[in-house]
Amino acid sequence: MKLRLNEHAVRLRFRKSEVLELSETGRVSVTLTFPVGTPITFRAAASPVSSLRVSFSGGVIEVLIPSDLARNWHSSNEVGIYGNHGGVEVLLEKDFRRSAAPSPDDADRYPNPRRMAAESAGSVVSPELS
Repeated sequence: MKLRLNEHAVRLRFRKSEVLELSETGRVSVTLTFPVGTPITFRAAASPVSSLRVSFSGGVIEVLIPSDLARNWHSSNEVGIYGNHGGVEVLLEKDFRRSAAPSPDDADRYPNPRRMAAESAGSVVSPELS
């Protein structure tokens, strides 16, 4: 799972195995341990909430997802689950393969729709577009 932050948003990107884990177990969690300092954990969890919720406490960024969305996301064509909680934009997205250069974990990423569209049209995706 990847974490991206800015002053207005929290974005988590999930590999295929993580979307499946969320569906099956109701949670996905990753911890980054720094050489010096406090570790940071980012977690997504199914919950009986009506919309996305985000919090930060004790070094943990947690996003709560309505249970039905968390359970069914892996079998849907939906790229993401989006919401806003207290002025913080929350974006949960499936992680796509890069369109130009391969990555070691491509097998666990979703096919890139730009690449698929270009291949079906018979063209090549320029690295500048990836």
